Amino acid sequence: MARDTRSMCARRRVNGSELSTARRGIVLAVSGLLAVGVVAVGGLVTAGPASAAAPNPGWTAAATAAPTGPDAPGANPNATWASVSCVSAVFCAGAGYYSGTSTDLPLLGVETNGTWTTQEAPLPENASPNTPSRLSSVSCAAVGVCVAVGFYEDTTGGNAQHAVVETLSSGSWSALDAPVPPDGQSAPNFGAFLQSVTCASQQHCAAVGDYNGTGGAFGLIDTETNGTWSALQAPQPSGAATRQQVTVSNVSCPPQGPCAAAGVYQVPSGSIFGNDPFLLQQSAAGVWSAENAPLPADPGSSLSSQLSSVSCATICEAVGQVEQSSGQYFGLLEQLSNGSWTPALAPEPSNVGTGAPAGLNSVSCTFDGVCTAVGSYNDGSNGGQPLIDTVQGTKVTATEGPQPADMATGSNGAGNLTAVSCLSGQACAAVGTYRNSTNSGMDVALTLSSVGGTWSAPTITPPSGAGTGSSASSILNSVSCTARGACETVGNYADTSANGFGLVESYVPPEGYWSVATDGGIFNYGSAGFYGSTGGQHLSAPIVGMAQTPGGGGYWAAAADGGIFNYGNAPFDGSAGSVHLNAPIVGVAATPDGGGYWLVASDGGIFNYGDAGFYGSAGSIHLNRPIVGMAATPDGGGYWLVASDGGIFSYGDAAFYGSRGGQPLNAPIVGMAASASGLGYWLVASDGGIFSYGDAGFLGSRGGQPLNKPIVAMMSTFDGAGYWLVASDGGIFSYGDTGFYGSAGSLKLNAPVVSGIAS
Repeated sequence: MARDTRSMCARRRVNGSELSTARRGIVLAVSGLLAVGVVAVGGLVTAGPASAAAPNPGWTAAATAAPTGPDAPGANPNATWASVSCVSAVFCAGAGYYSGTSTDLPLLGVETNGTWTTQEAPLPENASPNTPSRLSSVSCAAVGVCVAVGFYEDTTGGNAQHAVVETLSSGSWSALDAPVPPDGQSAPNFGAFLQSVTCASQQHCAAVGDYNGTGGAFGLIDTETNGTWSALQAPQPSGAATRQQVTVSNVSCPPQGPCAAAGVYQVPSGSIFGNDPFLLQQSAAGVWSAENAPLPADPGSSLSSQLSSVSCATICEAVGQVEQSSGQYFGLLEQLSNGSWTPALAPEPSNVGTGAPAGLNSVSCTFDGVCTAVGSYNDGSNGGQPLIDTVQGTKVTATEGPQPADMATGSNGAGNLTAVSCLSGQACAAVGTYRNSTNSGMDVALTLSSVGGTWSAPTITPPSGAGTGSSASSILNSVSCTARGACETVGNYADTSANGFGLVESYVPPEGYWSVATDGGIFNYGSAGFYGSTGGQHLSAPIVGMAQTPGGGGYWAAAADGGIFNYGNAPFDGSAGSVHLNAPIVGVAATPDGGGYWLVASDGGIFNYGDAGFYGSAGSIHLNRPIVGMAATPDGGGYWLVASDGGIFSYGDAAFYGSRGGQPLNAPIVGMAASASGLGYWLVASDGGIFSYGDAGFLGSRGGQPLNKPIVAMMSTFDGAGYWLVASDGGIFSYGDTGFYGSAGSLKLNAPVVSGIAS
């Protein structure tokens, strides 16, 4: 059912009068400047010589150096990235370790606009000098807001191990001795370790691992709420042994909805102890419960099984490995539906060997109900091959992952995928290792890409100085992709002297864009696919805007009456089409994970659907001018509304960087776009004038130049280094490093173009 969420939440009372929580200001911005090197011919626009070239799509590799202090690296720094998390194309964070002169040291890194800076992670005051320590996982909730976890040793001299939480805020990292339950604080041999962290928002994170408590080692769940961390002993299944050896290895928390985690616990088995996988799930009230992971038929009661990864979106999927009574290992799938986990053996490609082992290491679930799991299996030659299992409902499809042309064949093959990140069921990146035919048995980094569901293994030039031959070892441990298609992978590689260095690989997605007319006709260019339209159909109200799904595999079109039309992999999460509106809808924006969207009306009312949160509206505020558009922050934790006079209203984590409210305009504002970082935005006027705020750079405009038809919208590139303007006749004007991929400017249109979005 559609919801009108334009409520009193949008305002507060001070001294008896209503004040908007949004801000409008008077800030001078550059506008009306002429773009250089741009020529318009009947609305068909191409970039001239003065425009920057569009970036080449594809993967590039680079090295990251180990920190130089405060603890010096060893002769072989062996810097290794264990985990990476990206919020946008211009911000990522990495966590791992490097070798000091006598021990491993914790490593942190931040990538901003393509440049990595690294540092030795700070540690709590009770850490030993030059203490053994590592970081294992990192999660970023927003640009500049991240949490990394791992362990360190203290100053007691007894090698007491503590879990550590590293928090990035206001540009610097700070360390916390992670809390443990009371029985851990009094345990004779103190020990704690956090293996995995996930942040659903800037106010809520969950980290899991293990700690020593009274009577054994137990699972550890540390939860952060509004900056305060608290500890909980992970619950165990009813069949747990009296004395425990438990660890929780992975956790996943979707933007909305409860978390799930996976681990291993100890069960009594006659006179010996066996390890069984167990699953944790959280209720809507935040209470954790545990159950023994159900196993497929014929697992054998004392055979080996484990779960290594869990991912939650519209569904949850956990993956790992299970041994059958025959002694053969298979990939294990566990799907959570209606509160119950259902197991399945992971299928394998047709060339699987008889009795050959297989397993799954990582899984990524997306808004469209698809989960992609990766690992390895042995083929008929007993060579290792990358394994990809695509899960959609109860249907699972197995694919042999491709490898570069120089891969070793036969029994020398050793392809294995360790991590995967997906934007949708048809847009993924996966990483791991393979063995090439020239490196004397050493494994080298493997990167796979899925576009439209087709996997490829691009050949990526290694960093300068990377080893060759017997020293050509490298590995990728983690990958993170953002909504607009940019990805980052991390690991390490060896140079010609077999010294290890941090390895990062970045993916630039191909460009493209859509424009939409008031009759719902869709025009697609470049990498933007056509998935359907309402062109030629009767509409109750004109189309006013559109938004795309992560990875560009679908889109929504919104009508002035609040009706929603979904195409491709865009799900229908609700509409205002049957709701009485106080004012017409003028814009739509999607959440970064594709699980929801917002509609905005001209009176500033906000309607939120799916996992799109309500952060406030201008629906109850007197406006000087009507709202004409909106933009969401990269993390989906807030949004901006813009009025035709250039007034800006900011909600949630959307910061106010300035506006044109109260200043004269040559032409009304018709739209806006957020910068890639979410730390700025552009406004566009109907004459093509551009107003830039925060870190949104001014790259040119049409202000002061003749137009065949007025500008109706703007759209920015994935990294914010360029933008396009869209005219009502379908003409496209490109600025910065954008490419020109076509327009409808020379076509006779049945209805005027009203909006556009970039892929």
